[in-house]
Amino acid sequence: MNLDWRRLKALVFQSDDWGLCAWVPDEQALRVLADSPAFRTEAGRRYGGSTLESAIDVRQLSATLAEFRGGDGFPPVWQANTVVAAPDYTRLHPPAFNVDALPIAAPGLASPRWTRPGLDEAVEESREQGMWWPELHGLHHIPERAWLTALRRGEADARRAHEQHSPICEAVEASGEYDPSEPRDLRSRNLALAVERFTARFGRAPESICPPDYRWDPALEQDATRLGLTMLQGNAEHAGSRFARLRRLVLRYQWPHRRGTMFHLPSRIAFEPSAVPTESANALADDTRSRVRDAWQRGQPAIVSTHRLNYAHLRQAPPAAGRAALRALLKRLVEDGAVFLADTEVRQLQERAWSLRDVGSRGSILRYYGVPREPIRFPAPAGVTGVRMRDGHGHSGVEVSLDAGEVTARLFDGEYLIEWDRRSSPVPA
Repeated sequence: MNLDWRRLKALVFQSDDWGLCAWVPDEQALRVLADSPAFRTEAGRRYGGSTLESAIDVRQLSATLAEFRGGDGFPPVWQANTVVAAPDYTRLHPPAFNVDALPIAAPGLASPRWTRPGLDEAVEESREQGMWWPELHGLHHIPERAWLTALRRGEADARRAHEQHSPICEAVEASGEYDPSEPRDLRSRNLALAVERFTARFGRAPESICPPDYRWDPALEQDATRLGLTMLQGNAEHAGSRFARLRRLVLRYQWPHRRGTMFHLPSRIAFEPSAVPTESANALADDTRSRVRDAWQRGQPAIVSTHRLNYAHLRQAPPAAGRAALRALLKRLVEDGAVFLADTEVRQLQERAWSLRDVGSRGSILRYYGVPREPIRFPAPAGVTGVRMRDGHGHSGVEVSLDAGEVTARLFDGEYLIEWDRRSSPVPA
Protein backbone atom coordinates (compact mmCIF):
# COMPACT_ATOMS: atom_id res chain seq x y z
CA MET A 1 0.00 0.00 0.00
CA ASN A 2 1.34 3.46 -0.92
CA LEU A 3 1.12 5.94 1.93
CA ASP A 4 -0.44 9.30 1.01
CA TRP A 5 2.15 11.73 2.36
CA ARG A 6 0.14 14.67 1.00
CA ARG A 7 -2.71 13.76 3.30
CA LEU A 8 -0.56 12.89 6.31
CA LYS A 9 1.32 16.24 6.39
CA ALA A 10 4.26 14.74 8.24
CA LEU A 11 7.11 16.87 9.54
CA VAL A 12 10.42 16.00 11.22
CA PHE A 13 12.50 18.46 13.23
CA GLN A 14 16.14 17.41 12.77
CA SER A 15 18.27 19.41 15.19
CA ASP A 16 22.06 19.01 15.16
CA ASP A 17 24.79 19.59 17.77
CA TRP A 18 23.11 18.56 21.02
CA GLY A 19 25.76 17.31 23.44
CA LEU A 20 28.53 19.15 21.55
CA CYS A 21 31.19 20.78 23.72
CA ALA A 22 31.76 23.72 21.37
CA TRP A 23 32.26 26.45 20.56
CA VAL A 24 33.17 27.69 24.05
CA PRO A 25 32.47 26.51 27.61
CA ASP A 26 31.94 29.94 29.17
CA GLU A 27 32.12 33.72 28.77
CA GLN A 28 35.81 33.80 29.66
CA ALA A 29 36.64 31.55 26.73
CA LEU A 30 34.62 33.69 24.35
CA ARG A 31 36.40 36.86 25.48
CA VAL A 32 39.80 35.26 25.01
CA LEU A 33 39.03 33.67 21.64
CA ALA A 34 36.84 36.33 20.02
CA ASP A 35 39.69 37.66 17.87
CA SER A 36 41.14 34.28 16.83
CA PRO A 37 40.87 33.36 13.12
CA ALA A 38 38.02 30.81 13.33
CA PHE A 39 35.94 33.16 15.47
CA ARG A 40 36.33 36.06 13.02
CA THR A 41 34.72 34.14 10.14
CA GLU A 42 31.05 34.48 9.25
CA ALA A 43 30.37 31.14 10.97
CA GLY A 44 32.44 32.21 13.96
CA ARG A 45 30.49 35.41 14.42
CA ARG A 46 27.27 33.36 14.55
CA TYR A 47 28.52 30.39 16.51
CA GLY A 48 31.03 32.05 18.84
CA GLY A 49 28.65 32.05 21.80
CA SER A 50 27.41 28.51 21.15
CA THR A 51 27.93 26.20 24.09
CA LEU A 52 26.88 22.88 25.59
CA GLU A 53 23.19 23.14 26.46
CA SER A 54 22.07 23.40 30.06
CA ALA A 55 19.21 21.67 31.83
CA ILE A 56 17.28 24.95 31.64
CA ASP A 57 17.77 25.12 27.86
CA VAL A 58 16.29 21.64 27.42
CA ARG A 59 13.39 22.27 29.78
CA GLN A 60 12.51 25.60 28.18
CA LEU A 61 12.59 24.12 24.69
CA SER A 62 10.48 21.17 25.86
CA ALA A 63 7.99 23.56 27.46
CA THR A 64 7.68 25.37 24.12
CA LEU A 65 6.95 22.10 22.33
CA ALA A 66 4.42 21.10 24.99
CA GLU A 67 2.29 24.15 24.16
CA PHE A 68 1.25 22.51 20.88
CA ARG A 69 -0.48 19.41 19.56
CA GLY A 70 -0.18 18.07 16.04
CA GLY A 71 -3.02 16.89 13.86
CA ASP A 72 -2.80 13.50 15.60
CA GLY A 73 -3.24 14.95 19.09
CA PHE A 74 0.38 14.36 20.14
CA PRO A 75 2.97 17.07 20.93
CA PRO A 76 5.85 17.77 18.57
CA VAL A 77 8.87 15.49 18.91
CA TRP A 78 12.35 16.99 18.76
CA GLN A 79 14.90 14.79 16.99
CA ALA A 80 18.07 15.79 18.80
CA ASN A 81 21.05 14.66 16.73
CA THR A 82 23.46 14.06 19.57
CA VAL A 83 27.22 14.10 20.12
CA VAL A 84 28.01 11.52 22.79
CA ALA A 85 31.55 12.43 23.91
CA ALA A 86 34.04 15.27 24.17
CA PRO A 87 37.80 15.67 24.53
CA ASP A 88 38.91 14.93 28.10
CA TYR A 89 40.90 18.10 28.72
CA THR A 90 42.18 16.77 32.05
CA ARG A 91 44.21 14.15 30.09
CA LEU A 92 45.27 16.27 27.11
CA HIS A 93 48.52 17.95 28.14
CA PRO A 94 50.72 20.44 26.28
CA PRO A 95 53.21 20.83 24.80
CA ALA A 96 53.64 17.28 23.45
CA PHE A 97 50.00 16.14 23.62
CA ASN A 98 51.45 12.67 23.84
CA VAL A 99 48.42 10.41 23.46
CA ASP A 100 47.85 7.43 21.18
CA ALA A 101 44.23 8.42 20.69
CA LEU A 102 42.20 11.43 21.72
CA PRO A 103 41.11 10.89 25.34
CA ILE A 104 37.36 11.35 25.67
CA ALA A 105 34.73 11.73 28.37
CA ALA A 106 30.99 12.24 28.54
CA PRO A 107 30.20 15.81 27.44
CA GLY A 108 29.46 17.14 30.92
CA LEU A 109 32.71 15.59 32.22
CA ALA A 110 35.08 17.04 29.61
CA SER A 111 36.37 19.44 32.28
CA PRO A 112 34.88 21.44 35.16
CA ARG A 113 34.23 24.29 32.70
CA TRP A 114 31.90 22.04 30.70
CA THR A 115 29.83 20.84 33.68
CA ARG A 116 26.07 21.24 33.20
CA PRO A 117 24.25 20.14 36.40
CA GLY A 118 21.01 18.26 35.80
CA LEU A 119 21.35 18.10 32.01
CA ASP A 120 20.96 14.33 31.72
CA GLU A 121 17.92 14.43 33.98
CA ALA A 122 16.30 17.17 31.88
CA VAL A 123 16.81 15.13 28.71
CA GLU A 124 15.27 12.08 30.37
CA GLU A 125 12.25 14.09 31.50
CA SER A 126 11.62 15.24 27.95
CA ARG A 127 12.12 11.70 26.60
CA GLU A 128 9.54 10.41 29.07
CA GLN A 129 7.09 13.01 27.77
CA GLY A 130 7.66 11.80 24.21
CA MET A 131 9.12 15.10 23.01
CA TRP A 132 12.87 14.30 22.83
CA TRP A 133 14.11 11.66 20.40
CA PRO A 134 17.91 11.31 20.23
CA GLU A 135 19.67 10.16 17.08
CA LEU A 136 23.39 10.13 16.32
CA HIS A 137 25.42 13.12 15.21
CA GLY A 138 28.91 11.85 16.03
CA LEU A 139 31.35 10.73 18.68
CA HIS A 140 32.90 14.14 19.45
CA HIS A 141 32.33 16.17 16.23
CA ILE A 142 36.08 16.80 15.84
CA PRO A 143 38.51 15.81 13.06
CA GLU A 144 40.74 14.09 15.57
CA ARG A 145 43.96 13.77 13.59
CA ALA A 146 43.73 17.30 12.21
CA TRP A 147 43.25 18.75 15.68
CA LEU A 148 45.99 16.76 17.41
CA THR A 149 48.36 17.58 14.55
CA ALA A 150 47.65 21.31 14.93
CA LEU A 151 48.19 21.11 18.68
CA ARG A 152 51.46 19.17 18.36
CA ARG A 153 52.78 21.58 15.73
CA GLY A 154 52.14 24.43 18.10
CA GLU A 155 49.69 26.22 15.84
CA ALA A 156 48.83 29.33 17.80
CA ASP A 157 45.05 29.35 17.39
CA ALA A 158 44.76 25.67 18.26
CA ARG A 159 46.91 26.03 21.40
CA ARG A 160 45.07 29.17 22.44
CA ALA A 161 41.67 27.51 22.08
CA HIS A 162 42.86 24.41 23.93
CA GLU A 163 43.87 26.58 26.89
CA GLN A 164 40.22 27.64 27.05
CA HIS A 165 38.99 24.03 26.71
CA SER A 166 37.72 24.63 23.20
CA PRO A 167 38.65 22.66 20.05
CA ILE A 168 37.70 25.44 17.64
CA CYS A 169 40.56 26.50 15.38
CA GLU A 170 41.22 26.79 11.66
CA ALA A 171 42.36 23.16 11.34
CA VAL A 172 39.15 21.88 12.93
CA GLU A 173 36.87 24.17 10.95
CA ALA A 174 38.47 23.05 7.68
CA SER A 175 37.58 19.39 8.21
CA GLY A 176 35.09 17.11 9.98
CA GLU A 177 34.92 14.01 12.15
CA TYR A 178 34.18 11.72 9.18
CA ASP A 179 35.94 13.81 6.54
CA PRO A 180 37.84 11.60 4.03
CA SER A 181 41.07 13.36 5.06
CA GLU A 182 40.89 11.64 8.45
CA PRO A 183 42.43 8.11 8.59
CA ARG A 184 40.00 5.43 7.46
CA ASP A 185 40.55 3.18 10.49
CA LEU A 186 40.14 6.13 12.87
CA ARG A 187 36.81 7.10 11.33
CA SER A 188 35.59 3.51 11.48
CA ARG A 189 36.66 3.09 15.11
CA ASN A 190 35.09 6.38 16.20
CA LEU A 191 31.78 5.59 14.54
CA ALA A 192 31.62 2.20 16.28
CA LEU A 193 32.48 3.85 19.59
CA ALA A 194 29.81 6.51 19.01
CA VAL A 195 27.16 3.82 18.49
CA GLU A 196 28.35 2.00 21.61
CA ARG A 197 28.21 5.12 23.77
CA PHE A 198 24.87 6.22 22.35
CA THR A 199 23.36 2.81 23.10
CA ALA A 200 24.70 2.84 26.65
CA ARG A 201 23.44 6.38 27.23
CA PHE A 202 19.92 6.06 25.78
CA GLY A 203 19.13 2.35 26.16
CA ARG A 204 18.63 1.75 22.44
CA ALA A 205 20.83 1.80 19.35
CA PRO A 206 20.73 4.82 17.03
CA GLU A 207 19.08 4.33 13.65
CA SER A 208 19.77 7.64 11.88
CA ILE A 209 22.91 9.74 11.51
CA CYS A 210 23.75 13.24 10.35
CA PRO A 211 27.54 13.32 9.80
CA PRO A 212 29.09 16.44 11.36
CA ASP A 213 29.59 19.32 8.94
CA TYR A 214 27.98 17.16 6.21
CA ARG A 215 31.42 15.68 5.46
CA TRP A 216 31.67 11.98 4.65
CA ASP A 217 32.51 9.49 1.91
CA PRO A 218 31.11 6.07 0.89
CA ALA A 219 33.15 4.42 3.64
CA LEU A 220 31.01 6.16 6.25
CA GLU A 221 27.86 4.71 4.71
CA GLN A 222 29.45 1.23 4.64
CA ASP A 223 30.50 1.46 8.29
CA ALA A 224 27.14 2.88 9.34
CA THR A 225 25.21 0.13 7.57
CA ARG A 226 27.33 -2.55 9.23
CA LEU A 227 26.50 -0.99 12.62
CA GLY A 228 22.75 -0.85 11.94
CA LEU A 229 22.72 2.88 11.16
CA THR A 230 20.74 2.73 7.95
CA MET A 231 19.20 6.21 7.73
CA LEU A 232 21.22 9.19 6.51
CA GLN A 233 20.32 12.84 7.01
CA GLY A 234 21.60 15.87 5.11
CA ASN A 235 22.36 14.15 1.81
CA ALA A 236 21.51 17.27 -0.20
CA GLU A 237 23.97 19.30 1.92
CA HIS A 238 26.85 16.85 1.39
CA ALA A 239 30.03 18.96 1.47
CA GLY A 240 32.33 18.82 -1.53
CA SER A 241 29.75 17.54 -3.98
CA ARG A 242 30.14 18.67 -7.57
CA PHE A 243 27.41 20.88 -9.03
CA ALA A 244 26.03 21.38 -5.54
CA ARG A 245 23.05 23.57 -6.48
CA LEU A 246 21.93 21.27 -9.26
CA ARG A 247 22.42 18.25 -6.99
CA ARG A 248 20.22 19.80 -4.29
CA LEU A 249 17.53 20.55 -6.85
CA VAL A 250 17.54 16.97 -8.15
CA LEU A 251 17.51 15.45 -4.67
CA ARG A 252 14.54 17.61 -3.71
CA TYR A 253 12.41 15.48 -5.99
CA GLN A 254 13.92 12.08 -5.15
CA TRP A 255 11.57 10.35 -2.75
CA PRO A 256 11.79 7.71 -1.57
CA HIS A 257 15.57 7.60 -1.98
CA ARG A 258 17.59 4.47 -1.16
CA ARG A 259 21.13 3.42 -1.92
CA GLY A 260 21.60 -0.24 -1.05
CA THR A 261 20.30 -0.65 2.49
CA MET A 262 20.82 3.05 3.27
CA PHE A 263 17.61 5.09 3.46
CA HIS A 264 18.10 8.78 2.70
CA LEU A 265 15.76 11.29 4.31
CA PRO A 266 14.36 14.06 2.09
CA SER A 267 16.18 17.37 1.62
CA ARG A 268 16.25 19.63 4.64
CA ILE A 269 14.41 22.93 5.02
CA ALA A 270 16.57 25.32 7.03
CA PHE A 271 14.97 27.07 9.99
CA GLU A 272 17.71 29.10 11.70
CA PRO A 273 16.28 32.02 13.72
CA SER A 274 19.76 33.02 14.91
CA ALA A 275 20.68 33.92 11.33
CA VAL A 276 18.00 36.63 11.01
CA PRO A 277 17.10 39.75 13.03
CA THR A 278 14.55 39.17 15.78
CA GLU A 279 12.01 41.34 13.99
CA SER A 280 12.18 38.97 10.99
CA ALA A 281 10.99 35.92 12.98
CA ASN A 282 7.47 35.99 11.58
CA ALA A 283 8.75 36.34 8.01
CA LEU A 284 11.07 33.37 8.63
CA ALA A 285 8.15 31.34 9.98
CA ASP A 286 6.05 32.23 6.93
CA ASP A 287 8.82 31.28 4.51
CA THR A 288 9.48 27.98 6.31
CA ARG A 289 5.77 27.19 6.31
CA SER A 290 5.64 27.78 2.56
CA ARG A 291 8.56 25.43 1.96
CA VAL A 292 6.99 22.79 4.22
CA ARG A 293 3.78 23.00 2.20
CA ASP A 294 5.81 22.60 -1.00
CA ALA A 295 7.32 19.37 0.37
CA TRP A 296 3.86 18.07 1.23
CA GLN A 297 2.62 18.92 -2.26
CA ARG A 298 5.51 16.88 -3.69
CA GLY A 299 4.21 13.93 -1.70
CA GLN A 300 7.05 13.97 0.85
CA PRO A 301 7.41 14.35 4.58
CA ALA A 302 8.87 17.78 5.34
CA ILE A 303 12.28 17.79 7.06
CA VAL A 304 13.08 20.98 8.99
CA SER A 305 16.69 21.48 10.08
CA THR A 306 17.24 23.75 13.09
CA HIS A 307 20.54 23.76 14.99
CA ARG A 308 21.09 23.84 18.74
CA LEU A 309 22.61 27.31 18.39
CA ASN A 310 19.09 28.71 18.12
CA TYR A 311 18.06 27.34 21.52
CA ALA A 312 21.25 27.18 23.64
CA HIS A 313 23.76 30.00 24.03
CA LEU A 314 26.00 31.63 26.62
CA ARG A 315 23.53 34.48 26.84
CA GLN A 316 19.81 34.30 27.50
CA ALA A 317 18.54 36.53 24.68
CA PRO A 318 19.38 34.30 21.65
CA PRO A 319 17.60 31.17 22.97
CA ALA A 320 14.58 33.24 24.00
CA ALA A 321 14.40 34.68 20.49
CA GLY A 322 14.85 31.20 19.01
CA ARG A 323 12.01 29.75 21.06
CA ALA A 324 9.77 32.68 20.10
CA ALA A 325 10.48 32.05 16.42
CA LEU A 326 9.87 28.33 16.90
CA ARG A 327 6.58 29.11 18.62
CA ALA A 328 5.55 31.23 15.62
CA LEU A 329 6.42 28.38 13.25
CA LEU A 330 4.65 25.73 15.33
CA LYS A 331 1.49 27.84 15.45
CA ARG A 332 1.42 27.92 11.66
CA LEU A 333 2.23 24.23 11.26
CA VAL A 334 -0.47 23.19 13.72
CA GLU A 335 -2.98 25.35 11.85
CA ASP A 336 -2.03 23.35 8.74
CA GLY A 337 -2.62 20.02 10.51
CA ALA A 338 1.04 18.94 10.72
CA VAL A 339 1.86 15.58 12.29
CA PHE A 340 5.28 15.47 13.97
CA LEU A 341 7.47 12.41 13.44
CA ALA A 342 11.04 11.19 13.92
CA ASP A 343 13.16 9.69 11.12
CA THR A 344 12.44 6.15 12.25
CA GLU A 345 8.69 6.69 11.90
CA VAL A 346 9.11 8.13 8.41
CA ARG A 347 10.98 5.05 7.26
CA GLN A 348 8.63 2.57 8.92
CA LEU A 349 5.59 4.25 7.39
CA GLN A 350 7.16 4.35 3.96
CA GLU A 351 8.11 0.68 4.06
CA ARG A 352 5.14 -0.93 5.84
CA ALA A 353 2.41 1.73 6.42
CA TRP A 354 2.68 1.52 10.22
CA SER A 355 5.22 2.74 12.76
CA LEU A 356 6.11 2.53 16.42
CA ARG A 357 8.02 5.08 18.50
CA ASP A 358 8.70 4.82 22.23
CA VAL A 359 7.34 7.50 24.53
CA GLY A 360 9.83 7.10 27.31
CA SER A 361 9.34 3.92 29.30
CA ARG A 362 5.57 4.28 29.71
CA GLY A 363 4.42 3.41 26.21
CA SER A 364 4.68 3.91 22.46
CA ILE A 365 2.94 5.86 19.72
CA LEU A 366 1.57 3.47 17.11
CA ARG A 367 0.58 4.88 13.72
CA TYR A 368 -1.37 2.67 11.35
CA TYR A 369 -2.38 3.48 7.75
CA GLY A 370 -2.78 -0.01 6.31
CA VAL A 371 -5.60 -2.45 5.59
CA PRO A 372 -8.27 -2.04 8.30
CA ARG A 373 -7.88 -4.58 11.11
CA GLU A 374 -5.18 -6.54 9.37
CA PRO A 375 -3.09 -7.90 12.27
CA ILE A 376 0.33 -6.44 12.96
CA ARG A 377 2.78 -7.95 15.44
CA PHE A 378 5.83 -6.64 17.26
CA PRO A 379 7.78 -7.48 20.43
CA ALA A 380 6.90 -5.76 23.68
CA PRO A 381 9.71 -4.18 25.72
CA ALA A 382 11.41 -6.38 28.28
CA GLY A 383 9.51 -6.68 31.55
CA VAL A 384 6.11 -5.73 30.14
CA THR A 385 3.27 -7.82 31.57
CA GLY A 386 0.26 -6.09 30.02
CA VAL A 387 -0.76 -3.63 27.34
CA ARG A 388 -3.51 -1.03 27.01
CA MET A 389 -4.56 1.02 24.00
CA ARG A 390 -5.48 4.66 24.27
CA ASP A 391 -6.93 6.56 21.36
CA GLY A 392 -4.67 9.30 20.09
CA HIS A 393 -6.48 10.23 16.90
CA GLY A 394 -7.84 6.91 15.71
CA HIS A 395 -11.05 4.92 15.79
CA SER A 396 -12.79 2.85 18.45
CA GLY A 397 -13.23 -0.88 18.05
CA VAL A 398 -9.52 -1.68 17.89
CA GLU A 399 -7.97 -4.72 19.54
CA VAL A 400 -4.59 -5.18 21.16
CA SER A 401 -3.24 -8.15 23.09
CA LEU A 402 -0.01 -9.46 24.56
CA ASP A 403 1.06 -13.08 24.39
CA ALA A 404 4.50 -14.52 25.17
CA GLY A 405 6.12 -11.10 24.86
CA GLU A 406 4.54 -10.30 21.47
CA VAL A 407 1.91 -7.64 20.86
CA THR A 408 -0.83 -8.24 18.27
CA ALA A 409 -2.93 -5.26 17.17
CA ARG A 410 -5.90 -4.96 14.83
CA LEU A 411 -6.47 -1.31 13.95
CA PHE A 412 -8.17 1.19 11.71
CA ASP A 413 -6.30 4.14 10.20
CA GLY A 414 -5.11 6.45 12.92
CA GLU A 415 -2.64 7.16 15.67
CA TYR A 416 -2.74 5.41 19.04
CA LEU A 417 -0.96 5.53 22.37
CA ILE A 418 0.00 2.11 23.70
CA GLU A 419 0.63 1.99 27.44
CA TRP A 420 2.80 -0.72 28.98
CA ASP A 421 2.01 -2.42 32.25
CA ARG A 422 5.06 -3.59 34.18
CA ARG A 423 3.37 -4.76 37.36
CA SER A 424 5.07 -7.83 38.72
CA SER A 425 3.05 -10.97 39.39
CA PRO A 426 1.94 -11.39 43.02
CA VAL A 427 4.19 -13.59 45.10
CA PRO A 428 2.39 -16.74 46.33
CA ALA A 429 1.68 -16.79 50.06
